[in-house]
Amino acid sequence: MSLMPYWVRHLRNLATRDPVWRALEDPFTAFSRDPFFRDPLKYVRQAVTPYEQSLEGVYSDHEVKADGKKVEVHLDVSNFTPEQIHVKTVGNEITVEGRKEVKREDGWTRSHFERRFLLPEGFPPERVECHLDKGKLRLVAFRDQPLPEREISINHWNAHPKNSSSFGRTPPLEF
Repeated sequence: MSLMPYWVRHLRNLATRDPVWRALEDPFTAFSRDPFFRDPLKYVRQAVTPYEQSLEGVYSDHEVKADGKKVEVHLDVSNFTPEQIHVKTVGNEITVEGRKEVKREDGWTRSHFERRFLLPEGFPPERVECHLDKGKLRLVAFRDQPLPEREISINHWNAHPKNSSSFGRTPPLEF
């Protein structure tokens, strides 16, 4: 009779109770318990999020809202006066342009921006309105006259397909 099963059983029981033995048995379990090693991208996202939010104000100078009846574009043009901003439509496109020049004793400062927005189908350029309030430019494009509601009739081909000889065949479409 061998004492080996007795000692192995004893070591197994010790490994389940003692954290040192548990770490020696499987050295990678310590990594699996640490939340960083479970989802490292979560920590990268948490570290990057404040920087992304700080850059949003720099690069997102416009906001577009659309529903079924109108499309709105909000632009931040607080660095320009109303005389320095020009809005025009060319075809199905709205162009917003701001241009200013400031002369100083040590030189010139020029600022220029141009934004182009393509109008969706069904929004004619004649129905575009522009409003400026406290440095915020709001462009609103209204949908052309909505299509009237109409009832579509249903054609019945075979009321009783059992009595019909054309059961299983579809009739041709007539225009």
